[in-house]
Amino acid sequence: MVLAIAMLGLFLWMPLIRIEGPHGFFDESQGWNVLQFMSGYFYFINAILVGTAIGFTLLSIFLFKNRNVQVLLCFFAIVFIIAAQAFVYYKYQTRIYDGYVIFRKWNLLSLAAVLFEVLAIYYIRKDEQLIKS
Repeated sequence: MVLAIAMLGLFLWMPLIRIEGPHGFFDESQGWNVLQFMSGYFYFINAILVGTAIGFTLLSIFLFKNRNVQVLLCFFAIVFIIAAQAFVYYKYQTRIYDGYVIFRKWNLLSLAAVLFEVLAIYYIRKDEQLIKS
């Protein structure tokens, strides 16, 4: 679960979308900076979703005595990670610019975080079966 938190932290820090324009112009959007502008306000939706997933994962680390709640929190973290990646992909698809919009390789960090969450669920259940036997 600690590795999942590390991957999510890198997912927020690394550039996820790159815009390349004419004359060598480029701009990169880091994970925390993938946002939505509505009604005159900026909403940092990706940062909120990933922060919630990190919070659920941290909480599940400290609930080691209640394994069912641990598994449930890991499932919720997976849902929030997938929602964050879907939002990044949505912003990538709807970005309109006279140039190239590039989906960066750092987006794979969210898939690594999901993999670590799934492995955590697997080993939590395996530990529970080992204790019951």
